[in-house]
Amino acid sequence: MSNHSILATTNSSRALELLGAGVSPQQVSLALGVEPSLISQFLADPDFANQVAELRYKALLKHNDRDSAYDGLEDALIKKLKDLIPFMHKPFEIIRALTAVNSAKRRGSSAPESVTAQQTVIQLNLPVQIIQHFQKNSANQVVTAGNQDLITIQSGRMNTLLIESHAAKSSNPSPGAQNV
Repeated sequence: MSNHSILATTNSSRALELLGAGVSPQQVSLALGVEPSLISQFLADPDFANQVAELRYKALLKHNDRDSAYDGLEDALIKKLKDLIPFMHKPFEIIRALTAVNSAKRRGSSAPESVTAQQTVIQLNLPVQIIQHFQKNSANQVVTAGNQDLITIQSGRMNTLLIESHAAKSSNPSPGAQNV
């Protein structure tokens, strides 16, 4: 086996481990000291992508189990606190334990979306002749391409906006358009 193929196999297995742990492709390329395009090539392989998805699924299951255990502790502490309310001798010990469990980091499906959401970053290298047709704002975001104004929207809103656009077009047909 050549040094190049050994290096590719090593990078592939290390990338698989990191991606499976939820590390972004951009961060993986930086960690391994390789071009982001290599990580993209790995992810383009359906077998590799399936292995990444399987590792992420297993990690999510593990985190869900841990979250369930914390939920059980929290439920027990709430019950204990409820039982102690009439006596109120040492409620602060229960409250401290409840606070600690309640503030525990949640990483599974009950975690906030910001923890579990994955983002894909794509880097495009374009020729200068094409770039000259783009206008950017102060945040270096492309806001105009040629004569077309661009907007930034969340992907979850795209379907809603498309439906609204179709509804607006059907209620306001352009002049000269014929209904069939």
